Amino acid sequence: MPVRKLARIVDDALRDESRARRVATDPQFRMAVQKDRRTELSKFKTVEHALKDRARIEASKARKKKKKKG
Repeated sequence: MPVRKLARIVDDALRDESRARRVATDPQFRMAVQKDRRTELSKFKTVEHALKDRARIEASKARKKKKKKG
């Protein structure tokens, strides 16, 4: 894994950690999470990265499955 990518991951995680501590007790944030959990939590970079990774993995699995059938 390239050093820059690793540094970006660590930086985003530290920023998200700080933000999560600030908003964890915010009643407005809690209500927003109850309404639409995925949208509200996707504002965090680490969650955004995880969603992109998940989509990439699912697309890869779909391609492999398609090749096996074809």
